[in-house]
Amino acid sequence: MTWHEIPESSKAERSSFLRENKKRARFLVDESVDPALADMLRESGWSATHVGEVGLLGHPDENILAYAQRENLILLTHDPDFLDDRKFPPHRNPGVIVLPGAQGDRRAILEAVRDLLPVVGAFRELWRATKIAITQDRTWTVDTFDKDLGRMTRTKYRFREHRRAEWWLEREADDAV
Repeated sequence: MTWHEIPESSKAERSSFLRENKKRARFLVDESVDPALADMLRESGWSATHVGEVGLLGHPDENILAYAQRENLILLTHDPDFLDDRKFPPHRNPGVIVLPGAQGDRRAILEAVRDLLPVVGAFRELWRATKIAITQDRTWTVDTFDKDLGRMTRTKYRFREHRRAEWWLEREADDAV
């Protein structure tokens, strides 16, 4: 039950991974997030749309997520309601990221976006049926629907300044048996 550094992958592993995961993510920015985030993402070369640009301001969360799924967009939001698997089941989830900074902490939002673009943005297909909650201390809780197991799995990651990213191993004792 400790944090472990994510090991370096070999050049062959990276090449194979990149061949299999070429599609970049496109984003839908929820109304709970400042529309300036969509502008910033576009200025940085990413495809991003704010819900207000497609006439979804004031619409129920179900409509927002349905639009994101239909358009193959990962939803960026501050609204933790999107993490509810009963209300928003994994098979209807195009990818949801709950960003920190809902109280106006722009630094937390910018750090989260800086961390997620090279990980999530560059590899769209990996994040389908995944919900990520990012905290202000740059810890990610990642819930992904594992098709092989037929259920959600949870992994935690943290990104710290000037250090390699780490992941949380919750069942270390079970693995040793």
